[in-house]
Amino acid sequence: MGKRYNKMNNIIKFLWGLIVSTALILTGCAPVGPNYTTPDFPVTADWHSQLKRGLASEEMSSDTLASWWTTLNDKELSSLVERAVKGNLDLKSAYSRVREARAQRGIASADLFPTLDFSGSKKWTRSSENTGTKETTQLYSTSFDAGWEMDIFGGVRRSIEAADASLQSNKEDLRDVLVTLTSEVALNYIDVRTYQARIAVVNENLAAQQETYELVVWRNQAGLSDDLAVQQALYTLESTRSEIPTLNTSLEAAMNRVAVLLGE
Repeated sequence: MGKRYNKMNNIIKFLWGLIVSTALILTGCAPVGPNYTTPDFPVTADWHSQLKRGLASEEMSSDTLASWWTTLNDKELSSLVERAVKGNLDLKSAYSRVREARAQRGIASADLFPTLDFSGSKKWTRSSENTGTKETTQLYSTSFDAGWEMDIFGGVRRSIEAADASLQSNKEDLRDVLVTLTSEVALNYIDVRTYQARIAVVNENLAAQQETYELVVWRNQAGLSDDLAVQQALYTLESTRSEIPTLNTSLEAAMNRVAVLLGE
């Protein structure tokens, strides 16, 4: 009995020594893949042009840059940007990709920790009256399992790094969509205001030219001007009037572009 115990003890010691030596050998192995280094892309000084008069070289705060449209002090523009951010489908899609990347990173990080499984069940049985016992039996069953795989070669760590990179990429895509969306809303809003101002100016010119045409007609009737002056005044009046439909069409197109950006 003592010899068998010593033999088993030697076997256990041998197995433990084998496990320890294997772990030491594996930890000395190189991890999966090289460490990531951020690429350096230097920009030459000639890339930046000189600032024109009225522009300042001081750096803007991140909060100001994040909401640059508020510096224009236009409540309507700020309202349009807020509505566009809430209703734009591309932005919602970008948000969903960020949430997906976060979930994938959580899944990759979970592989570094032990996994635990627990389950339980209850079984209730009752014998038939024909057997004469008519007994009720309750059976309970539980199980618990745990496992952990050491990340010796660094495969899990590399997957976490890849998930981090994917998350950062999706965040930058989201910022890109935000920058594009807000700039397009502002540009098209400026188009709307520009066409409205141009239509107002054309209407004022049209009213003034209508008075001028009537005055020339009266002078012609009084023999103070010739027919050529009347035709020239009429040409100027109708030429100005013809600009209004084109401006109205451009205004409607700009307003439709804003509506598309708002998702409405």
